[in-house]
Amino acid sequence: MASLPLARAPLTDRTPSRIEPGWSYSRYSDQAMPLRTRLAGMGGVGAIGLAVLAVSLVTWRTYVAPKSTPTLSVFAVAPPAAPPEPAREVPPGPEQVQKEKLQPTPQQPMLEPPKIFIPSANILPAVAAKPVPDPGPPIKESTAPESRPAPPAPQISTGKPAWEGLVLGALNKVKRYPRDAHFARQQGVPYIRFIMDRTGKLLSARIERSSGVRSLDQEALALPKRAQPLPKPPEDVKGDSIELVVPVEFFLR
Repeated sequence: MASLPLARAPLTDRTPSRIEPGWSYSRYSDQAMPLRTRLAGMGGVGAIGLAVLAVSLVTWRTYVAPKSTPTLSVFAVAPPAAPPEPAREVPPGPEQVQKEKLQPTPQQPMLEPPKIFIPSANILPAVAAKPVPDPGPPIKESTAPESRPAPPAPQISTGKPAWEGLVLGALNKVKRYPRDAHFARQQGVPYIRFIMDRTGKLLSARIERSSGVRSLDQEALALPKRAQPLPKPPEDVKGDSIELVVPVEFFLR
């Protein structure tokens, strides 16, 4: 005989087993809890809550809002306005135009050029011719006049003008035109005052009158020192030291 395969019955077909008599279903919630257990549970929950509260109190920080810096306000206080003038009753007439009074511009005082004293004794003088006296009408004499010797002609000292010319020549010999003034086409005549001894040594020098150009003044002031020893003064120039005022010309051709 052929054996038939055995099939397993589905789970849905299974029927619950029967409960033996004397037994019943039991749940934990259906059982009565002792009072001690309940108090212990409530105490534990309360202890946990107190611990959480204590931790929160320890770590609690009160937020304090930062104090705002007071702002400083600056106001320009204007002076109190003058009370308005009462309106004046003006009789009707032609319209008048009020002109603003122009303030006169202050006039700057004219600066007078400094007065420079130049001793005429030390500047080359011009020799003036002496006027010839009018002989008058001829006198008729019956007899021949007695012959009288003519007075000697006055001798003009030519030593000082010649020496001053030598001094000017010595200064012009070492004179140099400043480069910046030459490029700028600047011209002028500064006057220098210097003192020398009888050996031709320079004792002091300064600008007597400026030319208005600094480089020209500096060059003129350096001439006496550069040209020393200067020509010695003649015997008719007296004194141990001689002071001269000399113009130095700077002109471009």
